[in-house]
Amino acid sequence: MKFSNRAVFSPLVGGRSRLAVLGVAAAALLAACGSSSSASSTSTTGAAAATTTSSAPVSITLAKAINTEPFATANVAQALGYFKDANLNVKIETVAGSSVANAALQSGSVQFVLASSAALLLAAAKNIPLLSVGGIDKGDGVQLVVANSWLKSHNLSASMPLAQRIKGLEGTTLATLSTSDKSVMNDFLSTENVPASSVKDVSMSSVTAQLAAVQHGLAQEFIASPPNSSIAVAGGYGKVLANAKELPYLSDEAYDILITTPAYAKAHPQVVKAMVGAFQKAISAMSQQTSGAITAMQPLYPTLTPAVIKSSLSSITFTPTMQQTQIGWNDALTFAKKTGLVKSGQNLNVTEGSVWTNQFSG
Repeated sequence: MKFSNRAVFSPLVGGRSRLAVLGVAAAALLAACGSSSSASSTSTTGAAAATTTSSAPVSITLAKAINTEPFATANVAQALGYFKDANLNVKIETVAGSSVANAALQSGSVQFVLASSAALLLAAAKNIPLLSVGGIDKGDGVQLVVANSWLKSHNLSASMPLAQRIKGLEGTTLATLSTSDKSVMNDFLSTENVPASSVKDVSMSSVTAQLAAVQHGLAQEFIASPPNSSIAVAGGYGKVLANAKELPYLSDEAYDILITTPAYAKAHPQVVKAMVGAFQKAISAMSQQTSGAITAMQPLYPTLTPAVIKSSLSSITFTPTMQQTQIGWNDALTFAKKTGLVKSGQNLNVTEGSVWTNQFSG
């Protein structure tokens, strides 16, 4: 099955909006994928068998839930030849959100997905079997970007204590893309004993609208992941005032991950290990901000200069080994419950071997 690269939202999607559930699109995809799942399964089995009977590259399709810098690891691995070195022929598709990506994974139309830990936990809460086989980065990577005009008029800077920075946001409006954005802001406010009612929020349909709202004074701040947060900085109308990692339970959270299904991992362990190995090399190049990695990323962000891309990479805590931790998954579950993705009374098993494993990243 072939996906369209046309996203429903802007291709640069920020914050936790990567969890956007596009019901109509997902349903359509499920229907379409369902009709081809048998053929896809047969194709996958045949391709995997090739690794044991010949030197022919294994054909893989990987879906990125959205276009963010951590997910650009796939493009870097492709451009720098890491997939080829691992005897993998990988086709990369950018789809319209994690629900669409996971639907394709379940149907067999794709074999791997790049999405967030929250997206996996949302699926697990609905008894959809997914397995994280490696971590791309850890700690919530979203940033709070505030308009320069507000920073100047209220004498705020990122060098101040967090309490002083957050207190200075009373009376502002937050441009949001998701309930997760609101949750992070509410956590900032509650941590510093600032009334939640002191910051209003207005919903936006895309990052483009979000950025325009802050640029033109319709809102004073927004929450987004790099490089979206870097766009306002590069444009000269906003600065990063705080990072979600400053909230204790978000500093070690399992965040962006490489996902497959338990069944696929069990049937094709060598393919999964080869895939993880290629990603480890790409993550290493990106974490070191090599010129090769930045050049490989440039086509994804044509409006950003190499310097801006390099700067935004420095805000991401990559995990080159792709090893995941129990603390990280406990934190991810905490966030999922705080945002309502997982019901507070619902007991999900997040111990190693349940929804995640380090079996392939050792």
